[in-house]
Amino acid sequence: MRPVPSRKWANRSKKKKVRPTPYTAADFNREFRDDQVCLEYVRKQRWPTAVKPCGKCGNQSKHHRVTGRTAYACNHCGNQIYPLAGSVFARSTTPLKAWFYAIYLMVSTDCSITAKQLQREIGVTYKTAWRLFREIRRLMSSGCLQPESSLAVLDEISNDRHLWWTR
Repeated sequence: MRPVPSRKWANRSKKKKVRPTPYTAADFNREFRDDQVCLEYVRKQRWPTAVKPCGKCGNQSKHHRVTGRTAYACNHCGNQIYPLAGSVFARSTTPLKAWFYAIYLMVSTDCSITAKQLQREIGVTYKTAWRLFREIRRLMSSGCLQPESSLAVLDEISNDRHLWWTR
């Protein structure tokens, strides 16, 4: 016969499973306060290291944010780089936070969200909401944007997944 473990040791083996807390809209608003934070997030996804070799002068220097533009400039020569170039965010007049929130809404809901609901949630025109809806759907269907790599799940699982969407 096996000896019966004492109560003290029996309780230690029963650990509670800790579930990750859901990523809520309040968490989203806390993490992505404004367009500056969203642009910095995209930059970090595209160029993870702070020091990037300049394409013009080749100098290994940090880039600083250019005021009033979605660009960063080399500290040495002033050459500008654009983190949004080549992405769905490029040449869009819609604020980055609206794009991020639309993506969050579309990937975090179990059932589909309509363009009209997107319009009400984000506070843009129906035409803009429809365009965002169409672009995000296209990315989801092509596999570039999946719920596993979305804003909704990124912070719950790990930071090794990249949130970067290209055309």
